[in-house]
Parts: sequence; structure tokens; C-alpha cells
Amino acid sequence: MTRRTPTAVTLMLSLSMAAHGEAIAPDITYRYEARMAMINAGILSLELGRQQGIYEVLGQFSTSRAMNKYYRWNGLFAARGDWQNGRPQTEAYLTRSEGSDDSYKVVIYSPKETRRLRKASEAFETRDKPQGVDIISALLISPDCFQGPRVHDGEDDYEIQLLKRRNKTVNATSRYYSGPGIQCDYQVRDNKGRKRRIQIVLADINGSTVTVAASIKIPLLPDPAFRLLVSDSTGAESSEKSTPVPVAGL
Repeated sequence: MTRRTPTAVTLMLSLSMAAHGEAIAPDITYRYEARMAMINAGILSLELGRQQGIYEVLGQFSTSRAMNKYYRWNGLFAARGDWQNGRPQTEAYLTRSEGSDDSYKVVIYSPKETRRLRKASEAFETRDKPQGVDIISALLISPDCFQGPRVHDGEDDYEIQLLKRRNKTVNATSRYYSGPGIQCDYQVRDNKGRKRRIQIVLADINGSTVTVAASIKIPLLPDPAFRLLVSDSTGAESSEKSTPVPVAGL
């Protein structure tokens, strides 16, 4: 398990209080390898817990040593919500990130408002709530392709359009998930009119549908891609357990 800093723990408590409920113990952990071209960019961990129609997601990403030569970034995100008609509906959402360019941001989305902190030395500012479902819940744990019309990152919302849905067989080495899946192709547009293509593949893992592969089309840059790890690997960069492992019974 990735060690959480005191700041992250404090923010997680704030998130749970905002969602007016006790924290749910995660029942499964997924780990994804991120790549940009030939570079192993880092590991994304995703913990998911569900209880009586409520879900919680906790994720953390840190760039690898190889990626740190170009840019260092680490972030934590968390979401809590209800399952409505079998789909996630966000109640509370949190992100905290910092990078090697001295960027630092905390965003807390609650049932009433969004609060944002841009610098550790400054106070939180209050903003209007964005529309839609948080993008992590929408794209990573939805039981089928997300139908939109909007997703958000806690502070800004985006138009999202499902362009194509099709069955897909994933073929990969034993290190990653292989097997049947559903490919979902999206177009996302921000409030400045900029468009991005996002492609994900959903599959059933131990009775739960989860994203097993994802890629983002970025002009003039290698496409960031994530793939679900299904076996332990050698080497210092990926020495963590990668198989989805039960963490706590509900």
C-alpha cells in the first residue's frame, strides 16, 4: 500500500465529512502502469470500496524515476458517491497535486460548493460547483461506457460525448490484463473549446467492471497510456503488488 501523508489523511477526513458519512474500507486495489512512448511514467493505484449503494474511490499517482528526469508530478484523488440506476453519481470529490514546476493545488468538491487552494501559503477560495459526474468515477469504475453529458475535475466541467462503443479482445503480455472487454471512445471538450480524445477499455475483474486500459490523445506529445497490471514485476520501479488484491471485507 502507498503511504499517505498527514495532509492527505486530513483531506480525506474532510471529504468523508462533506459526504455526511463514515469512510468505507476498500475491498479491492488495482494498479496501473503509466507510459509515455517508451518511458515508464509511473504507477497509478486505485482503491475501491462499496457498501449499501455507496462507493468510495481513492487513487494516487507518482511519476517514476525515469519520468522525473523530464517532469516530476504526484497527486492524490478521492471520490464518494451513490450508485443511481447502476451508475456512479458524485457526492464529494477531492484532488491534491504538486509538480516539479512548483505547482500545488488542492480542490475539494462538496454537496454545496467547491473550495480550491492554489498555493500552500494562501487560503481556500470558494467557487461554484461544476456540473456532471467526476471524471474518475465516470471513466474508471462505471459498469459500461459513460453516456455523459458532462464530467468534472472538481472545479471545472467538460462536455463529454461517447463516439463509439464496441467489443474488444485485449491481447497483452502476462504482465497486463488480457481477455474480453468493451472499448469506449470519447471526445471531451473544455470551456475553451479545446478537444481531447480519450479511449478506455472496460473488463470484468473478479466480478467488478473496471477500466483495464486507457489512453489520451494529446497534440504534439506522446499519448499517455495506462494498463492494468495483473502480476508482480521485477525492478525497483514496479516492485509493488500489482494483482487486484482483496484488502478488507465489507
